[in-house]
Parts: sequence; structure tokens; C-alpha cells
Amino acid sequence: MASKVPKVKFCNGLECPILGLGTWKSKPGEVTQAVKDAIDIGYRHFDCAYVYGNEKEVGAAITAKIQEGVVKREDLFITSKLWNTFHRPDLVRGALTETLQNLNLTYLDLYLIHWPQAYKEEDILFPVDSEGKIQFSSVDFVDTWKALEPFVAEGLVKSLGISNFNKKQITRLLESATIKPVVNQVRIRLYCLSSCSAFLPFITQT
Repeated sequence: MASKVPKVKFCNGLECPILGLGTWKSKPGEVTQAVKDAIDIGYRHFDCAYVYGNEKEVGAAITAKIQEGVVKREDLFITSKLWNTFHRPDLVRGALTETLQNLNLTYLDLYLIHWPQAYKEEDILFPVDSEGKIQFSSVDFVDTWKALEPFVAEGLVKSLGISNFNKKQITRLLESATIKPVVNQVRIRLYCLSSCSAFLPFITQT
């Protein structure tokens, strides 16, 4: 299947398989085998995120299949996402480092800002007040993006993107970004019965 899956070319010239396996809500204890099976039948694109809580299990599967000689690292396209509590610029590098360690990788093919909203910087992923309401941070996603950009030159990330951004937020980011986002990943619903994620690629750098 891998050779038959078409690819989309990003605005930076790099390519991404248009079909991938999402790991959101994958059950603990089952993710590793699911990713192994997916690789065996031809999947090469895997969509991960720190907040999914299963990056280590995904990484274990990737490592096993590389060691078995089924795939090489360069055959795979691995995406992950920066969570909302790590938007503050001084926290961004640590978040990426942890994700790379979890996945047992030296680089990501694509790293996204998961949501434009920043949460208060706490040790928990969903900080809430006494009434159970999410506590937001004042960090600007433009500053978060600027902290991400050096990772491309360092070889830690091949492409950068965003997720769940609206038109106004995208326009504002494009006005200040040195490295343009290659995609905006959004959730779509098919026939109102199920949901999946779709990459909306930016075709040009303009």
C-alpha cells in the first residue's frame, strides 16, 4: 500500500503521504501493536500529539519495525503537536525534546501548534480554576511560533505547521513568520457519523 499512497507537496517542497493513521484515543496497551500492524500493511504517516498520552507506545512500535528492517526512518512521516501548556517560548524546546524522547526519534517530519490558545503553565495538561474552568495563559501564539522556527535549521523538525487555527489567526501568523506553516490540521466530520483529521496544506509561500 505504501507505494500506492499519493503524496501532497508542501510549500517548502517536502512531501507528505495524504493517508495516515491517527493515534488520538488509541487505547493504552493496544497502540504499539496497532502501529506495528499499520506499518506492516503499508501505512507510513502517523499523526501523534503529546496530549494523546501514547507517544512512548507509538515510539516503541516505530523502533521495533525499524530494527526488524521493515522500514527505514526516512520511509516514515511522523507528526506531533505542541500542547497548550507549553506555548511559553522558554518551554517550547523542552516540550519538543520530550516528544522526541517519547517517540525515540532524532527528528519529526512535522511539528504543529496543537491549538492557538495557550493554557496556564502548570504540571497538568488541563489547568482549571475552582469552578472547573480552563485557565488560559497570555502567551501569544506568534511568540510560540518564533520559538519553533530555529528547530528547522537545527534538523529537529523538517516542517512546521498549525492546527485548529481560524482564518484571522492564520493571517496574523503569516504576517510575522519567517518560516511559513505548511499545513493547518483541522477536524472534519464525514456524513456526520464519524470524524477524522485533515491537513489543509499551504501550497505557496506567499
